[in-house]
Amino acid sequence: MIVKDHFLTGESFEIKKVSKGVLTTLPKTNTHDLGRYYDSKNYYSHSSSKSVLSILYDLSSRFMVFRKTKLVSRLLKDKNKLLDFGCGRGKFLLSAKKRGFEVYGVELIHSVQKELISKNIKVYDKLESVSKPVNVITFWHSLEHINDISQTLILSRKNLQDKGILIVALPNHDSFDSKYYKTFWAAYDVPRHRVHYNKKGILQTVEKYGFKHLSTKPMILDSIYVSILSEKYKGTRMYYLFGFFIGVLSNLLAMFSKEYSSNIFIFEKTN
Repeated sequence: MIVKDHFLTGESFEIKKVSKGVLTTLPKTNTHDLGRYYDSKNYYSHSSSKSVLSILYDLSSRFMVFRKTKLVSRLLKDKNKLLDFGCGRGKFLLSAKKRGFEVYGVELIHSVQKELISKNIKVYDKLESVSKPVNVITFWHSLEHINDISQTLILSRKNLQDKGILIVALPNHDSFDSKYYKTFWAAYDVPRHRVHYNKKGILQTVEKYGFKHLSTKPMILDSIYVSILSEKYKGTRMYYLFGFFIGVLSNLLAMFSKEYSSNIFIFEKTN
């Protein structure tokens, strides 16, 4: 399947199956060269712009920060050490810090690192630099941005204490909205998303590195946001209206199929 970078450059990339439930973006782009594909004031996870879509992203992000913090607090009754990979501007970490967690972040973008430091958040530029083990590591829509998944999961296990928790949230290419939008599906987000999973694909990938799957939770708002953005990429005139309808429909169908647009997967480190 050939998919364009609808968000920024208009360049075309190939999405190819590499194993059951797992797709990859080709050609592979190294981390240094990938930086230019994030170089936009409208890249929402790092943006402070006031476009309608960025405002929509910010509103859904605020709700999700509350939900993420509540989830982690419930999983770890004793507020311990938490590491967020691809932490962006640190909204989730600040929320977890208020709940009593000792928080750390991993963020590659230097300008964002400076902002995190100004907020008194300890930040690393890579997992290899983490100096002491933590109780939970979170990948909120960040694992799919990584080329070397194997090394990342090996390091994640190494940096987790015994019975530590790994949380991975990412899109599902078997969802209704993915199949409906096909090459216009915004969650393919090539080349920033380097690997693409369905539910079985991510479970098999993570479990073989020494983790046990505990539970899966849907991310209801993702289908609506992704569908609105996909309609925009298609050039639909009333993309908010049509995208909202498809996003809601995707959630309704997923109540039966269990194939939500995005999911949160919770794993525990095994002995």
